[in-house]
Amino acid sequence: MVPVGDSTMQVIEYALKALEQRAQVTANNVANAEVPGFRAERLDFEGELSRAIDGDDIERVGSPSLSKAPGAPDPTGNTVNLENEVVEMMRNNLLQQAMVEAFNFKAGLMRSAIRGQ
Repeated sequence: MVPVGDSTMQVIEYALKALEQRAQVTANNVANAEVPGFRAERLDFEGELSRAIDGDDIERVGSPSLSKAPGAPDPTGNTVNLENEVVEMMRNNLLQQAMVEAFNFKAGLMRSAIRGQ
């Protein structure tokens, strides 16, 4: 995406990139659900994004953080819970849709302003 210089668009751009990364992490978890000793991971970006917004410094928002997902390992030492992963995929998909809608709404406002409407 091309930076527009508007903080709302910057937040949306950051969120969409982080949501894409989260989708990749979740897909990796699912792909390794049967691998002995595999530890599921989670990607968090909301906390870092919230701090940047609260501090009115979106330019300095940090990278998303990757951590091990909570949960007890199965007998093979694998911590992937497929139900949790499916829920995470659905949640992530809804957040992506919301960000795309927010982007489209903001772009529509900008188009209207340019046209003088």
